[in-house]
Amino acid sequence: MCLKKSILTYSALSVLLLLESCSKDELEAEVVQADLKNSTSSSAIQTSTAPAFTQLFETFGGGWTGGDGAYSIPLPDGRILWTFGDSFLGTVNPDFSRPGGPLINNTFVIQDGNQLETLYGGTPSNPEAYVRPWDSSTDFYWPGDGTVIGDRLYMFMLRIRLTGEGGPFGFEHIGTDLAVFSLPDLQLIHQREIARTTEYLMGVSIYEEDDWIYVYGTYSSFGKDALVARVSVNDLDLIQHWNGDGWQSGFDGDAFMLTEDGSNLKVSNMFSVFRYDGKYRLLTQQDFFSNRIMLYSSDSPTGPWRNPVLVYETPETGDDVFTYNASCHPHIIHPEKGMLVTYSVNSFDFWDLFEDARLYRPRFFWMKAAGD
Repeated sequence: MCLKKSILTYSALSVLLLLESCSKDELEAEVVQADLKNSTSSSAIQTSTAPAFTQLFETFGGGWTGGDGAYSIPLPDGRILWTFGDSFLGTVNPDFSRPGGPLINNTFVIQDGNQLETLYGGTPSNPEAYVRPWDSSTDFYWPGDGTVIGDRLYMFMLRIRLTGEGGPFGFEHIGTDLAVFSLPDLQLIHQREIARTTEYLMGVSIYEEDDWIYVYGTYSSFGKDALVARVSVNDLDLIQHWNGDGWQSGFDGDAFMLTEDGSNLKVSNMFSVFRYDGKYRLLTQQDFFSNRIMLYSSDSPTGPWRNPVLVYETPETGDDVFTYNASCHPHIIHPEKGMLVTYSVNSFDFWDLFEDARLYRPRFFWMKAAGD
């Protein structure tokens, strides 16, 4: 059973959403598959901020205090797993300055109502990434998307290697691995190689439908062209990739998803595919450093993608500050405000992150069609 497809339960998120409402009877959150086939179609998109989530991740110590690349996965017991790439631990001062503290390559953060628990490796005095490659002490992982099947969590892990060139961007993606975790304790029990290549990166987004998990990727480290493959829920060794005309055995980056005019769809390095208003939707920033978050539509999970609509312009972008990694969380739905969307904030000046820890924390907003 794929949890993202089938779960229909009131979430502990209602505790957070009540912070934004007048009463419990007026607003409540559900964790559901976001296929709102009966909602009213509209090309207009309404957005509103989600201050309760911003407040939740406004942490000052005792675990995660900053990170990027926010993915979320609903767990069978009602908790939500948030995963982050490079993550700060340690103390943040009341004025949001950061006196120091370790920076590790990935963390898992478990949300249980309005409480957060951080999972990482090593010890409190010498922390390490929560998940590390089994065959290398120099490569590391940034998390990709994931899902629950039965009593296991399956997560794509994006394998990274430092190049020693390019300053803060002195790294390259060298492939994708699959990590399997037990539930409910989220202990790593197995890892395996999925693809080993610097040309394309798979697992940045998944979409589940019927007996297939659609696995999306990008061609190059910073996005641009988009790829899609699919994996059978009943046999995880049954992998097919979209070749432009149909499905072909194996993982290969030989064809890109297209727009309705036949040109290659352009995406950022992190994007989301989901169902909304009876259509397949793809949310992405216009490019890696763009402040414009766009929403495309299609009649198929493979495209062609059409009707790009501007969803949001990130207000933080400017000077050394940039935004990236926009992602939709279609299982987190506000009954009046729509789906939750996040994006990451960062600075080209690394030391800015110590002057103001808020620069390296996700931003949250709600997105809905204007007629919903």
